[in-house]
Amino acid sequence: RIADNGGGIPDQLVGRVFDPLFTTKPASSGSGLGLATTRRIVTEHGGDVSVDSTLGTGTTFTAWFPIA
Repeated sequence: RIADNGGGIPDQLVGRVFDPLFTTKPASSGSGLGLATTRRIVTEHGGDVSVDSTLGTGTTFTAWFPIA
């Protein structure tokens, strides 16, 4: 679990954070592949990744992996 206490992600965007090439940053500041790649790697190992975000409070990403 990774959490921050930043501004959070708006509801209209939170469903897109794992989409390949989705970014809210300027074109020169990110590719939008980080979270998409993370989710792909985790799911290929039988796990999952979720996001929970509240505006003004922060965001938490949680990764689950199966017990080996």
